[in-house]
Amino acid sequence: MIRPARPADKPAVRALQSLLNHRAPALLEAAFDAGAGDVVVATNEGSVVGYALAVPGDETVYLAELAVAPGVRREGYGRRLVASLSDDYDEFDQLRVTVAAGDDGARAFYTACGFWELDRIEDRFDGEDGLLLLRLLS
Repeated sequence: MIRPARPADKPAVRALQSLLNHRAPALLEAAFDAGAGDVVVATNEGSVVGYALAVPGDETVYLAELAVAPGVRREGYGRRLVASLSDDYDEFDQLRVTVAAGDDGARAFYTACGFWELDRIEDRFDGEDGLLLLRLLS
């Protein structure tokens, strides 16, 4: 099941965030505490097994983070999180995400979710280039 995150989900989401190579703890805290973004979670038998952090702009929504627990990867939770955000923000023009240029797994995942490469961002991740990926929403 995909649903909006609740305050009680914060410890589980933080634990999932620790799995990411590039994370923004302050942004996640702001989303939970001040509504500076939206967090949705994927659950399995009541446990949080994945989350996505989205930050809406004027016409674009930025997918800042997405993580799924290792034990349930490749079971569709990531795709359902992306689909949920796409549905939630269907009045926006675009959903964007930046991935490390060398992360072939992330690129393949987002391509399968309907994203394509828009731009290369030099030195985006501590000396590693990033790829800005785009999915049209409206």
